[in-house]
Amino acid sequence: MSVLALRLAGPLQSWGSSARFARRTTETAPTKSGVIGMLAAALGRDRTADLSDLAALSFAVRIDQPGTRLRDFQTARHADTGKAMPVSERFY
Repeated sequence: MSVLALRLAGPLQSWGSSARFARRTTETAPTKSGVIGMLAAALGRDRTADLSDLAALSFAVRIDQPGTRLRDFQTARHADTGKAMPVSERFY
């Protein structure tokens, strides 16, 4: 069996599994879809490419150093109109 181990060490990681309106939460561990997205990007695959081969892979997570959730508020302006977008609440 071949195994690929990724050590993900970063001060602000966000592993969103749901986003409801302006609230974007995060999981406490990497999501399979997030890791598949990183693998696809590393392989140079287009965003519209078929990822069924990567989705079929087994997936496991080991947490060596649990983090603490951090809440942040983000503001943005529309690039074309300059109109303010809704304030969004994000978690890391």
